[in-house]
Amino acid sequence: MTNKNPKGGKLVRAEVSYPEPKSSEEALNQIRDHLESEIYVNLIYQVAVYRNEFADELVHLDELKGKCTWLSIKRRDKRPVNNWQDMQTIKNRLVGKKCDAIQMFPSEDRMVNNVNQYHLIVLPEDVWFPFGWKTRAVTEQSLHENTKQNYNGENND
Repeated sequence: MTNKNPKGGKLVRAEVSYPEPKSSEEALNQIRDHLESEIYVNLIYQVAVYRNEFADELVHLDELKGKCTWLSIKRRDKRPVNNWQDMQTIKNRLVGKKCDAIQMFPSEDRMVNNVNQYHLIVLPEDVWFPFGWKTRAVTEQSLHENTKQNYNGENND
């Protein structure tokens, strides 16, 4: 994992309280969510972590079933997340720096867009995506005039 924190400070494990269920189905969903997820919060973010078989709802390859982690990330003030570095840091902090993750932009017929909530699917450490850069190239300094590098987790919204 990493010692770096996203904007808003350290993510801490939290217990979630649920409203009084209106039906037995809602009560079962609350129980399922409580048993299957870990919830982490800081001043800005709330993250639900579903590990292994609990992430399988979003994993469609048999060879990856039971091996991935699903991060469901939202801001506590319900605003959009506009900082990729915070998403990277949350992934590093809760799953690990050596794991690849993906935020998918699906075809229109599979899009789900109901709230400002973002989903990362994190692969196991020994699996990586067959696309993207193969080596690290990170700088904390701007390489071009009139730009500001956002590697330190500074807010850019």
